[in-house]
Amino acid sequence: MLDWTLIIAILAIVISIIALFWNWVHSESLFRRTEYPAVVWYLPKISKEGNNTAISTSVRNYGPKDITSIFFGAYICRGFKSEAWCRSNQINEIPIGEELTFHITKELESDISERFGKLVLDNSWKYKGKSKQYKIIFRLEYLPLISDTPYYARKAYYLLKPVVQNCTISNWKLKQIPTWQGWFPWF
Repeated sequence: MLDWTLIIAILAIVISIIALFWNWVHSESLFRRTEYPAVVWYLPKISKEGNNTAISTSVRNYGPKDITSIFFGAYICRGFKSEAWCRSNQINEIPIGEELTFHITKELESDISERFGKLVLDNSWKYKGKSKQYKIIFRLEYLPLISDTPYYARKAYYLLKPVVQNCTISNWKLKQIPTWQGWFPWF
């Protein structure tokens, strides 16, 4: 006969181990590792100006040392199709306390229209048919100036959805999705 207290104890231990692992994996704010809490990548911001939408983000060095060899990339996807969207040149360094801002795009609607179609500019940006959802992948790589420290590379996945009123795009919404969802083309 089964001893229910033993089963419950084993189940509690398994759940605590999974919780510890989950907390360790997610124990960083965006793009900041606990081993070297230097670079914080702020969540991207969207600003709508007339018929254009600008997306920008910034990286700040909170660490005790300069950061070098920084690479930033942004990619936009629709289903299986992925397009390079913004790639920084290799940046030499971010001094302590400094911040870098990356303008991903200032003309979001025309970027999407060129790459994926379905958007029409008729006084304002409109959709042909149903509004779509796009995925943005952000990638950041950097090297802390500390001996024996490896490169850090981080990815973040966002869904970009238009807010449509009367077939016209009035704004855009960004929603972060977990990494495992970002691997699938239908997210």
